[in-house]
Amino acid sequence: MITPKRRWYDSESTATEIFDKLHNLDENTKNVLSANLAEIIQQIKDLHKEEAEPELSIGLERVIGLYHQFQNRRRWYDQNDDETAYAIKTLFTLPEQDFYNIVEGLSVSLK
Repeated sequence: MITPKRRWYDSESTATEIFDKLHNLDENTKNVLSANLAEIIQQIKDLHKEEAEPELSIGLERVIGLYHQFQNRRRWYDQNDDETAYAIKTLFTLPEQDFYNIVEGLSVSLK
């Protein structure tokens, strides 16, 4: 069931913690990390393009979540158009396992 007040990734506390930590980083660190994150995400997307049968959909719940994200713009990364916001929003378009792998890596890196 889809709840309009929570996003699909909110059920994973690690993801929520990571986004809070990103928000509180100094601008220089945030920009460097965001640029690296965007590059990793693009590499993952390119890798999936090379697969024989790429996944055609990210799932209804995630599509609706992205729609609400752009409509409501309640979170800090929804309200910005900087590199960090771009990296986070692009992260949401990855297949779920890739999303969680990156969140796990960020969790270790930002401790």
